[in-house]
Amino acid sequence: MNEESASNRPIYDLLLKGGLVYDPANGIQGERRDVAVSGRVIAAVEPYINPSLARRVADVSEMIVAPGLIDLHAHFFGYEGTIQPDPLCLSTGVTTAVDAGGSGHLTFDRFNEEVISRSMTRVFALLNISGEGMVGEPEQDLEGMSRDLTAAKIAQRPDLIVGVKVAHYGGPGWEPLDRGVAAAKDTGTFVMVDQTPIASRPMDQMMLKHLEPGDVVTHCYAESKPMTDPQDKVRDYFFKARQRGIQFDVGHGAGSFSWRIAQAAIDQDFPPDTISTDLHRSSYLVNQATMPETMSKMLIAGVSMEDVVEMSTWRSAQKIGHPELGTLSVAGIADVAVLRLAKTHAEDGLGFTDNGSSGNRVRKANQRLEPEITIRGGQVVWDRNGRTRDDWIHTVTQDGRLP
Repeated sequence: MNEESASNRPIYDLLLKGGLVYDPANGIQGERRDVAVSGRVIAAVEPYINPSLARRVADVSEMIVAPGLIDLHAHFFGYEGTIQPDPLCLSTGVTTAVDAGGSGHLTFDRFNEEVISRSMTRVFALLNISGEGMVGEPEQDLEGMSRDLTAAKIAQRPDLIVGVKVAHYGGPGWEPLDRGVAAAKDTGTFVMVDQTPIASRPMDQMMLKHLEPGDVVTHCYAESKPMTDPQDKVRDYFFKARQRGIQFDVGHGAGSFSWRIAQAAIDQDFPPDTISTDLHRSSYLVNQATMPETMSKMLIAGVSMEDVVEMSTWRSAQKIGHPELGTLSVAGIADVAVLRLAKTHAEDGLGFTDNGSSGNRVRKANQRLEPEITIRGGQVVWDRNGRTRDDWIHTVTQDGRLP
């Protein structure tokens, strides 16, 4: 039906008008488009959509309209530092997040009951190879790390469990990682690993001999897993690992992101494959490590906006095996993040904090991505400045009668 010849009756619930759309899955990179939502789906993405066809119109000109952000590494279960998904995800443009190893095969059902099923945020899980996950004294019980039981739980809930997490084991040897890699192979998923190298478990052997193509090394710019040598040169075995198909995730955290390492690596053409936060209580309070903040840091380090959005949406959607997410495809799920690139005239107007063994250091810059509107399944769940709301002047007057 031709819009111009149609009646003016609304056919869209919400029209995002005039934004700069980034939808890497469909090859749209910073082009001005109108995005219409009907019910739970994206109804249209066009250079112009008649505003009379929408019940509500939000002016998002000069803002970035992207698929709902996907945080590949966050913490919602298992230890005292976890946070609730909705307050810190939906308010920052994140519509989908992955809990990275909070639960294992023994505790996943409780995680699902207490957190996943109760959240508006779409929550997936990387199942910890440790049966208890991060509950109690986490990830040290080698006897409780079962390849078979982990694989069985993933096979039972493939709708919610997207892979395996191996992390923090303090003992020697490769047994936890090898079991995790095997469980992932058994289920056609992947391993995300967070292991600080020790003498008996060096980083190069982990990436070149124990991980499989498609597996993910998180905290890639951490001082504890130094990608660069004392001369700030990226170690050769990281390039070899990437050539093998090993992927690298930011996993910012409260102690896992060094400005010096990140900048040196990006300068030497070693950007991350995916952007994530390792969101938990400390990372939020100390570093404000939300997705928009971590994305801003990648922009400051020289990664293009096109790549930053792709690393935060489409690549992560593919990684977790859910290509229906991370895109603004017409008829697809209406998960949308509207972000504003706030700029100051002063180069030192804004501060961005990193972390590591030497403490927290700040880098000054003049731009920051800020979340404005989050749409989850067609529903506006965050609207910082009320752009999708009716003006207050239209408030209905009260007749003075008591209820």
